[in-house]
Amino acid sequence: MFRKIRHLNIVVIFILLLQLAVYPVNTLGSEKASITVEQAVQIVKDNFSIPEKYSRMSTGYNKYNDRATYNIDWSSMEQPHGSFNAMVDATTGDILNINQWEESFSPSFKLPVLSMEDAEKKATDLISKLASKYQSEMKLVKDDQQVLDLNNSQPFAYNFRWIRIVDGIPFPGNGVNVSVRGDNGQVRDYNFNWTHDLNFPAASKVISPETARQTFSDTPMLELQYFIPPLMNPEISEPQRVLLVYQLSNNYYGGAVDALSGKPVTLDDQAVGYESRSAVSSISAATSTTIMPGVASQVTEASTSKDSPENSQQISQSEAVEIVKKAIKIPKEFVMQNSSLNPDWQNPSEQVWDLNWNTESFYMGEHRFIGASVNAKTGDLISFHMSYNTKPDDKAKTVTRKEAQEIADDFLKRIQPERFELVKLESERFYGSKIPSYIQMFSYVRVVDGIPVSRNGINLTVDTVAKQVINYNMNWSNIEFPSSADVLPINEATDRFLKMRPLELSYTLIYKQDGQKQEARLVYQPNSNFIMYGPGMINAKTGEPMDWYGKTQSQWSSSHKFTDIQGNYAEKEIGIMALTRAFGEYGDTFRPNEKITAGSLLRAMITLEGNNRDVLADEDVLKIAKERGWLHEDLKLESELSRDDLSKIMIRLIKMEPSAKAQGIYALPFTDANTIKPDSLGYIALAWGLGILKFDGNTLNPNQTVTRAEAAYALVHAYAVEQPQNTNMK
Repeated sequence: MFRKIRHLNIVVIFILLLQLAVYPVNTLGSEKASITVEQAVQIVKDNFSIPEKYSRMSTGYNKYNDRATYNIDWSSMEQPHGSFNAMVDATTGDILNINQWEESFSPSFKLPVLSMEDAEKKATDLISKLASKYQSEMKLVKDDQQVLDLNNSQPFAYNFRWIRIVDGIPFPGNGVNVSVRGDNGQVRDYNFNWTHDLNFPAASKVISPETARQTFSDTPMLELQYFIPPLMNPEISEPQRVLLVYQLSNNYYGGAVDALSGKPVTLDDQAVGYESRSAVSSISAATSTTIMPGVASQVTEASTSKDSPENSQQISQSEAVEIVKKAIKIPKEFVMQNSSLNPDWQNPSEQVWDLNWNTESFYMGEHRFIGASVNAKTGDLISFHMSYNTKPDDKAKTVTRKEAQEIADDFLKRIQPERFELVKLESERFYGSKIPSYIQMFSYVRVVDGIPVSRNGINLTVDTVAKQVINYNMNWSNIEFPSSADVLPINEATDRFLKMRPLELSYTLIYKQDGQKQEARLVYQPNSNFIMYGPGMINAKTGEPMDWYGKTQSQWSSSHKFTDIQGNYAEKEIGIMALTRAFGEYGDTFRPNEKITAGSLLRAMITLEGNNRDVLADEDVLKIAKERGWLHEDLKLESELSRDDLSKIMIRLIKMEPSAKAQGIYALPFTDANTIKPDSLGYIALAWGLGILKFDGNTLNPNQTVTRAEAAYALVHAYAVEQPQNTNMK
């Protein structure tokens, strides 16, 4: 995890430097805004309730790609911490973005009390309030793959997306995204993106879908690649996999075919507005956890674990420093500020030295720093990044891209001579905003037996005035690669891919090479169904669709759509259960009036933990239930449960059994209360009082068998009760 965060540090630092280079501080705010910052603050307050505890407010003004915005942030100065952040268009007054976060000392482990329909109404009402003049030009696209996982983290939120429609054609790069918390209906995130003053090509002379498909196939737009799925949790030991896949080539924008010319769109993904926003949002999400070099004032050499048999073979901090100094010159005014030995997220069995230098003036606003990473086992220089002194108004002559490439090549030949022979330079990239003439970026992709390795290679940035490499990052997995002898032919792979993701006519937003203008282009592109997580490639040997974690379709998490619950009193609760993938033993039917068995209930409870334990042997189900403390009795999994049984299991689930065992304090207003067993009275009283069990009339019938609908109702309302963290989850 630390290695991953450190890698994001490099990206974030570079992006920040690049933005300052493109838009220097003294030019920010040079455009006249139509509204004042005070008006922007009031617009946010008129539409959202800012918690009183968020007493600290800060504002900022930014201009990027001809759009001026105000950033307004509220935060609490005392614990529990939290924040409310907003962005307002300084010209139109539109709220472009809000997000809010609350610190929680007791992790949330409960189901939503709002149904998807309830949350959708709240999201729709918000759009009617904030973006009503655009609402008729948008369409809601539903993500049927939203899954509720109870993982002791932030409360579950429903995500909704509206995309812009232009003359009946989708424009997915524009629209609105809304996230609504399932526990209290609070809008957690709102993002509005709408590009004005675009000329949309008419669709009257588009090529046929068959012609577009032929271009896609003949180009070809699919490429055979080695794919290394990201580790779900780098801190847990698991084997690193490498797969042969067919996925869209980086040489073409997402498989897009120009719908008017019939030619492939050759700008790479970072030239397209919609894709670049995804990249920026992931970077922005990391900035809250990054630490700029120079924060620590004392150098400490981290100790290594005695449990690792390879520690004696690792290089020392001083040896790592010498490796860096052989690669780059560290000026004498730079002082090492901190160093640490961290796990390598790419190769979990190895560790990396992270080293940082900066000048004393770093703390006085002059951000001059150098950061580097060295593999502690192999001694490889993994990365370095440095500030640079070139200013936008420098008159110094810059070298050409070809000359800059020679500088990059020479650098790699010097520090990575063997690996330089194992990479190829990718095509020139354009980045969705004007790149200063005094830097050039290069990406070298790793190649194994003539096959590119996805996300493996070396990235470099060259300062074309100083004529030196200023940023370098290498991702190189130490893994064996399988033979490609039995892969599917490219034509068959293309047929399978387009069956999975057929070409669809849409508008996409492209930045021209000068970085100043945006162009709407009409394209045929593989359909993504506008969902966040979907199939992006196919297994090159089996042809199975795969997602970005290397999972095949049978392994994808997807919610249920029960067809037989309409009109049931527990319809809302059963719908929430459907989001969790629980109670899926009958496929698309729930069978609400069928009697619940102990096995069905316990399997559902295990599924709710989000540990992907959908298939378990009977003995494992019983073992887990007893480990959790849900079950003390010797019940058989096929046994039907009574209301008495259900009460006990639910009260144990919410950890209130000690209270239930208290004697002489419970009384119930039911005519058959005297039929309740003395040792069950506390359980049933608590389950009824907390709204977990629903009783109609004056009787409760403690021995009556429970239906599946009653069980779903009980689970939802049990999880709605505040409870301590479940430390026994396995």
